[in-house]
Amino acid sequence: MTSVSRPRGRQPARVYWFRRVAVVVTVLALAFAVGRLLVGGGDEKATDTAAVTAGSPHASTGPSAAPTTSAPIGPVPASTPAAKPTGTAPPVVLAEPTGPCAVDEITVAPEVATRPAGTRVPLVLDLTGIRPACTFQVSPRSVAVRVTSGTDRIWTSQDCPISIQPQTVVVRSATPAKVIVHWSGRRSDDECSRSTDWALPGYYQVTAAAIGSEPSDGRFRLVSPPRPVVTKTITPKPKKQKVD
Repeated sequence: MTSVSRPRGRQPARVYWFRRVAVVVTVLALAFAVGRLLVGGGDEKATDTAAVTAGSPHASTGPSAAPTTSAPIGPVPASTPAAKPTGTAPPVVLAEPTGPCAVDEITVAPEVATRPAGTRVPLVLDLTGIRPACTFQVSPRSVAVRVTSGTDRIWTSQDCPISIQPQTVVVRSATPAKVIVHWSGRRSDDECSRSTDWALPGYYQVTAAAIGSEPSDGRFRLVSPPRPVVTKTITPKPKKQKVD
């Protein structure tokens, strides 16, 4: 048998490069094949385990296992804002009067805001009752109001009955009926004259009552009126002409 002898000596450079490339390709192919076997086997095992667990009708999660909620498939819809209540609150229905009020069923409470001295002062009276609703005749004969400063009597509606306008009001227990008594801001006398002195700045007490019932008191203040601003107008004097 004839044997073929390999050539001896140094080979060309392309032969060595071809051998190196062949070795690298072989190593990479083996590593890829081993990796596919490992990964494929693990996935298949996990898939088989999941399939058996899902398909078993008697599978139990145990006493400490928490229930799971599957995530929805597809896009999650945006949350719908809560609907706002529409319309307005029903109006408050006031009770209708069932007859006239008794004097002892009414409370008259005065309230007076701060006012400047030397002006008219409205005395506001709040009338409330113990019945749901009844009618009351307001007049100088049924209501009395008095303004004092310490022991000094300043003004009273009995001196000036014209300050109380006769009217019929509905007195309720739920909301007060307001009546305004007009005080001139001056001291009163038996004739309710308009030439008396003005009440000076300071604190005053007002007492009001339905005649025949218990009175109620309030306090208010008269302040100094603002000083008027006087603007002086300068009138230019005519120049004197020189006489030649």
